[in-house]
Amino acid sequence: MTVTNTGTCAGTDVVQLYVTLPDAAAAEPRRLVAFHKVSLPAKKSTRLELSVPVAELRVWKSGRWTVVPGSYTFAVARSSRDVTAQRTVTVG
Repeated sequence: MTVTNTGTCAGTDVVQLYVTLPDAAAAEPRRLVAFHKVSLPAKKSTRLELSVPVAELRVWKSGRWTVVPGSYTFAVARSSRDVTAQRTVTVG
């Protein structure tokens, strides 16, 4: 993703990545899976890449940790209530 400081002075923010697991996972509604603190001068941008370890997508089911097949929605946000972009990926 590209992060831009649209302000008139240098600033710092934390980019957060949340995932919503498929209904079959019976998991919490939204899970924080990655974040990165970024500082930028005024009017500058930077490219940011966040990696999600597969363990962050697992749930305890039938006596073991597993990734449930289905649709996973990843959301980039400043907080859990301030989503700025999202994308859905189908697994399995």
